[in-house]
Amino acid sequence: MVGHAAHHGGSWKVAYADFVTAMMAFFMVLWIMGLSDETKASIQGYFNDPAGFMKNPPHSQVVIPQPGESRTMQKSASTKGSGKSNFKGSDPDEEKDTSYVKHKVETQMKKMKQQGHVIVTETSEGIQIEFLEDVTSVFFETGSATISPLGKKVIKEVVPIVKDTGRYLVLEGHTDLKPYAGTEYTNWDLSTQRALAFQKELARSHQFDKRFKEVRGYGDTRLKFPKKPFAAGNRRVALLLPWGKKPGKTNHVKIENNATRQSLGPKGNQMENFLLQVPKDAHL
Repeated sequence: MVGHAAHHGGSWKVAYADFVTAMMAFFMVLWIMGLSDETKASIQGYFNDPAGFMKNPPHSQVVIPQPGESRTMQKSASTKGSGKSNFKGSDPDEEKDTSYVKHKVETQMKKMKQQGHVIVTETSEGIQIEFLEDVTSVFFETGSATISPLGKKVIKEVVPIVKDTGRYLVLEGHTDLKPYAGTEYTNWDLSTQRALAFQKELARSHQFDKRFKEVRGYGDTRLKFPKKPFAAGNRRVALLLPWGKKPGKTNHVKIENNATRQSLGPKGNQMENFLLQVPKDAHL
């Protein structure tokens, strides 16, 4: 009997440990799949560039409904802003717009390796796309309202996405708390001129006639990172797509097709690539 036990030894413990490890990995995958796209992007951004991510961490508003409180109530509640939101409740079209803008912007910025600098969030006023600077000045020349070549490329990628929603556009400029020394030029000037520069660059595409609603300059009064008032991420331009009435038509076909691809995940993209390679006269 002793020889029989010695024959098996402790190999079963190794097998059991492998099983437990595999199960833990499996449940971690399930957990990650259940996270929001924004959370996934943040995790990916950290592992792609830990140092850059910590210097300029993304920031978004996470709303946890209280007992008996619906998501609609949360969206309708007032937040820091102009209070001009026309949103009256949860609208399927607005949900489609949000998902479409978020997915497309994050996908394009990932291709351009600027994922941590362009953040899409949903606010009480509408869909907000923020373009955050860092210590190297990404979208503007240092200390000026001159858009950089990279900034122009990013705007060019965003134009068709914004156009497809058919929504009005509001531009907001923000700065950090660091003042200009010894000049009459202030953070108010810089934030307003940067927002105007963004508006003019968007207008050059000639796709937004009568779509611009406001251009706002907030200076250093609305810091994105209040606990780090001098952080580079406070210097930003926000493009807001307000809820409510639209001046143009939404491209629902494109948005719905995109939503379908999202729901299919990687398989949807594989199928799309397959169909693109199939000859037009082929019978499927």
